[in-house]
Amino acid sequence: MKVEENEYLVIYPGHNIAALLYQRLLKKSCNVELVSTPVKITYGCSKSIRFKEVYIDIIRGEIRKIDTKPKGIYRIVKKGKSESYEMI
Repeated sequence: MKVEENEYLVIYPGHNIAALLYQRLLKKSCNVELVSTPVKITYGCSKSIRFKEVYIDIIRGEIRKIDTKPKGIYRIVKKGKSESYEMI
């Protein structure tokens, strides 16, 4: 039986900081995605980086290095085919 690894979203209000963090994570060989923030979390043009739990310490370290504060970090909770989100 395959155990699914938890996935997370780190949310930024705009594209620029999210893109900067995304590029830094790619250089560290992290398997991450730059995505639009789900409407269930926030409205508007915010961007998110979707990542697996294995990268959470690297991501927190990079957030500290670029000295930015995200709107939040959310754990993705899968319920069948839909997803909900819990702030951590």
